[in-house]
Amino acid sequence: MGSDKKKDAKKIKEIKTQVVIFKETIMKIGENIIPAPIGVKIDPKIGKIMAPIKIAPASDVVLTPKIEKGLLVNEGFVKVKMLFKNPDPEPCPDVRKSISKEVVVPIQSVHQIDCLRPGDEVKENAKIETITVMGIPDNSSPKSTGQKANLIIKVVLKIKLTILREQVIPV
Repeated sequence: MGSDKKKDAKKIKEIKTQVVIFKETIMKIGENIIPAPIGVKIDPKIGKIMAPIKIAPASDVVLTPKIEKGLLVNEGFVKVKMLFKNPDPEPCPDVRKSISKEVVVPIQSVHQIDCLRPGDEVKENAKIETITVMGIPDNSSPKSTGQKANLIIKVVLKIKLTILREQVIPV
């Protein structure tokens, strides 16, 4: 019987397959600052936008991961569409009832993952958790007429990160 076990051990086959070496949920944040569209007012003390606003993604999240010396470096973007309602178009009846603006929000992140090696495959399943917009006063020209403001757009992503490595395993 001992020789049968040796024969069985010699019959073990090996296959090359992807093996999960790291799995985790991480957060990434993207941010962009743009001039507020003309007619969009903010409260300069707290940054609140003074008009109703609808915010929605205008595209899928684009992420390009790179592996560099135990670091996962990620660059990408997501397009966001904002629709500002003009609650008071007076005194001009011809003024638009809403203002639409599409913005590209860049996403950059760096994560230290010690087990990473060049050649590993990175899979990221991105979900937009929230999109926020806040106004900040623009100090560029205090003598000009009208209120000037910038908008800070933040996109928070929840990423299901999986790192795979090709390995030979016995079957």
